[in-house]
Amino acid sequence: MKRYKITFIGCGNMGEAILKGITASGFIENKSITFYEVDKKRSEYIKNTYGIDRAGSISESVRDSEYILLAVKPQNIKKVLIELKKCFKQDINSVISIAAGISTDFIEKSLGGQSSVIRVMPNAPALFNNGMATISSGRYSSERDRQFTGELIKQTGKYIIIDGDLQNISTAINGSGPAYFFLFCKYIIEAAVKNGISGDIARRLVTETMIGSGIMMNGSDLGMDELISKVASPGGTTEKALQVFANRSLG
Repeated sequence: MKRYKITFIGCGNMGEAILKGITASGFIENKSITFYEVDKKRSEYIKNTYGIDRAGSISESVRDSEYILLAVKPQNIKKVLIELKKCFKQDINSVISIAAGISTDFIEKSLGGQSSVIRVMPNAPALFNNGMATISSGRYSSERDRQFTGELIKQTGKYIIIDGDLQNISTAINGSGPAYFFLFCKYIIEAAVKNGISGDIARRLVTETMIGSGIMMNGSDLGMDELISKVASPGGTTEKALQVFANRSLG
């Protein structure tokens, strides 16, 4: 068990996913984790569910913490950074931000000086320890901070390192991607129900098909067109369905 101290500023779904991962694995002791959450109902839920200390302010939250995980909504980040700057110690504190669309450069400038900032784009499957995150480092982050962030995110799934300039693109892929897949699955389920299959059976068929397809894709070196050809026989029903997609500009 590592002797790190971390505080969560904001603890929505993604913040909770990381919190859930590190408490379940024991990566950080509960007594070394604090959080600050302005939503009172949410704050009570986090405190009661995970048994960690709740701070009454940002300054109290940061006081004894080495790592600060920013898990606030992008529209609230400026206000939070103004408060954080008042108590931020560059020789002690390091920031890990999961705020979508907020660059490490923006946070560095907001905090002033040579602040250590690392940006992470997690995704919803992290709630089930199957997340896929991207990590990029700011100009002043240390190797120790980068290693810590990698280990932290590993408690919720997998990650890859990318350049910070690519993080907004990553947000549209792994960050938003699950919603795209869910929407497509929704349409397939609805079509199945309209054609006489029960909702429960349709959902199970679609879910297992999506999981199996992901495993197949992950375990193969074939390109996407080649994988498609493994399923779509010439003149068959799959090929005809794909042609409908093409005719309607899906892809």
